[in-house]
Amino acid sequence: GRGFETPTLAELAYRPVGLGPNFDLKPARSRQWEFGAKAMPFGWSRLNFALFRIQTRDEIVVASAVGGRTTFRNASDTKRNGFEVSWDLPLRPDLALYLSATRVDAKFAGSANDGKFLPAVPRDVLYAEATWRHSSSGFAAAFDIRRSSRLYVDDANSDAAEGYTLANLRAGFEQSGKGWKLAQFVRIENLFDRRYIGSVIVADGNQRFFEPSPRRHAVVGFSGSLSF
Repeated sequence: GRGFETPTLAELAYRPVGLGPNFDLKPARSRQWEFGAKAMPFGWSRLNFALFRIQTRDEIVVASAVGGRTTFRNASDTKRNGFEVSWDLPLRPDLALYLSATRVDAKFAGSANDGKFLPAVPRDVLYAEATWRHSSSGFAAAFDIRRSSRLYVDDANSDAAEGYTLANLRAGFEQSGKGWKLAQFVRIENLFDRRYIGSVIVADGNQRFFEPSPRRHAVVGFSGSLSF
């Protein structure tokens, strides 16, 4: 496949030097190759696997970030090589497991930063979830764990936010009838109250790169739908 990405208005807003929009910013063009396979081990689970390679010319990346003003530039070339795998395991009618893993080597190519990792892109992400349902009452509960690797803060990989592992817990009820559905849920995020950096400000001029994420907190929600 081929891709074409035009700069957004936010990316065009500031010039690296001087005032006015950055009309020198070019669109990014990419080529992607992907090979995948699907299987059903044991006859009741589902396994998905994909290998991919993405080569991008003139990728739009952060040039600098100072005082809330972020400028962008075109990188010479970048490449992303990696794989994705997921496994859906319905162990029983009321119990299911889901596992997934992603690895992507996102790097600069053919520039002063050749071989360096793209900032703010984790190399590895692992995810696991266990779900239990009580069909007669409409109750469901799930526990999930997510592992994310380090995030580099700039093109030179001068610093990085360390990787982290988070656990979350959710539970809720669902009711449905002819043409309608209601759902209520509560979710506890960061169950074990970990301190971690969830995102970075790429190429911050004051080197204040790191943005801490919330400690343990809860989300309560309600939704409803009507079909006619």
